Amino acid sequence: MPSAIHVLLQALEEIGVKHIFGVPGGPLVPLFEALAERQHIQPVLAKHEEGAAFMAEGYARVRGGLGVCCGTSGPGATNALTGIASANSDSIPVLALTAQVATSVFGKGGLQDSSSGNRTADVVDIYRSATKLSLMLQNSQQMQHMARRMIRTALTGRPGAVHLNLPADIVKQPASDDGLPTTHFFTRSTSTGDLAAIQKVARILRDAKRPAIFAGHGISVSRAWSQLQRVAETLQIPVATTLKGKSTFPERHPLSLGVFGFGGHPLAETYLYAEDVDVLLIIGTSLGEFQTNGWDPRLAPSHRTIIQIDLDPLAIGNIYPVNHGIVGDAKAVLKVLAATLTGLVPASRDSVSALDRLRKTVPRYYNAKALQGDASLLKPQALVAKMNEVLPDNTLLFVDNGNCLSWAGQFYEARRPGTVFFATNTASMGYAVAASIGGKIAAPDKPVVALLGDGAFGMHGIEVHTAADYNIPIIWVVLNNGGHGMVYNGEKLLNGTSYLTIFDKPLNVSGIANAAGVSAVRITSLDKFEDSLRQAIDARVPCVIEAMVDLEEVPRSLQQRADTLTAFFGKQKERALV
Repeated sequence: MPSAIHVLLQALEEIGVKHIFGVPGGPLVPLFEALAERQHIQPVLAKHEEGAAFMAEGYARVRGGLGVCCGTSGPGATNALTGIASANSDSIPVLALTAQVATSVFGKGGLQDSSSGNRTADVVDIYRSATKLSLMLQNSQQMQHMARRMIRTALTGRPGAVHLNLPADIVKQPASDDGLPTTHFFTRSTSTGDLAAIQKVARILRDAKRPAIFAGHGISVSRAWSQLQRVAETLQIPVATTLKGKSTFPERHPLSLGVFGFGGHPLAETYLYAEDVDVLLIIGTSLGEFQTNGWDPRLAPSHRTIIQIDLDPLAIGNIYPVNHGIVGDAKAVLKVLAATLTGLVPASRDSVSALDRLRKTVPRYYNAKALQGDASLLKPQALVAKMNEVLPDNTLLFVDNGNCLSWAGQFYEARRPGTVFFATNTASMGYAVAASIGGKIAAPDKPVVALLGDGAFGMHGIEVHTAADYNIPIIWVVLNNGGHGMVYNGEKLLNGTSYLTIFDKPLNVSGIANAAGVSAVRITSLDKFEDSLRQAIDARVPCVIEAMVDLEEVPRSLQQRADTLTAFFGKQKERALV
């Protein structure tokens, strides 16, 4: 009879998990021992458990399946919490395995005991609010059922993170195995929505004079990229996306408006705010602060017909009033909607011609050299626009939190669906440093680039050593402005001054990367950036490009964010939604 830990690994192998990201520790030895014996799942040694969680999240996003990370008891488990909370809030299926001391010493002051009692944390309880499911294995005979339950919970319905705590003694004990495939204990079938409601929505879209689509991250979670494009093209409906939904629709497409909301493009805002947009189809977005420019009421005026499609029924009507709501998986609903639209003749409308006219006054795309102009300091927006000229269309771009969000949202062009990744719900700095490693492991044939600031690098920059250790060819583009630029700019917008935001001794990012075994260069000009980026692509080794950029360049989205914060702080009345 196999031990419980072998039963768990067997289940993970059956659903195609090939890698597990983590940091070892005493009570976690049985897991690494079993991995070495089985030789089916490769462990990847991270530098920090939060980094391991982000790697698993990036792996799951790109692969389209379950990501797995692990950490030892006590601080190993608590270190991973932020990464797991981030994955869960962004609907990414990740399994966190945390070790626990032996049950015989619970509450006795054992090293790194996290079972609760005797002033120790209850790690299972801590994870409950950050995951879809958090449990401790209490008997080895539970393992097969518990493994299946974890996998089913992570992958079905609205995906998310789950947590399993593993006492060191129990995982070594024998566990029953019924020999049935794990794939028989969950389903990937999803709700297609109410057919009558979809047919009604199809007629409304057909008859609309100037409709628009607002697509969110749910499109990527469902991998509904082609279905969205088919609906848009069938009725020639312009498409805007949320920041996190960037790359749900190809941004070189003539119907692309770009991002709306934080990191948004002026074209998207001008079009969606226009009074003559009579129907707005909202798909797969929670319509939070970032997605709606602080819940701007102009997105859903009373005369506009609002249609909302979401897998979560509680998301429909949560922010704006909805005329027609459809509960269902984005891919399944859009597939039925596209089929329903086939043969329907759209009403006479001028959406495309109106968009063409608008582009003459609000250009959709940018030129890097024009953005840089004669400025002596490197402008981050020019650098990001230059990435469009150099990077291949199939590049996977992981964007960190900070001003990078705005620069990438407005100036980077996602030319293929499912190629840009943000983690903006929890909005953890340092995310892209590590998540890009998991993404590259999941898609070794595609170029992978991470865009981040020096503040984010300061939090998880040492994970570049993980890529060096395994020779994983990733390019990290680090915008170094000497500190926490987004906070610096934001504080100056709010109060006219900045507080503790800038480093007295700026980080030597390229020096740190070189010391970690990564090829690194510091650049100060647009031409040098282009040369360095091309060389990094050709080198196919882990590379860091440290770009010294102008701290005083303020993204346009940050002003809108400052207005929202002003309302938070009670300095003005919040805008009414209706």
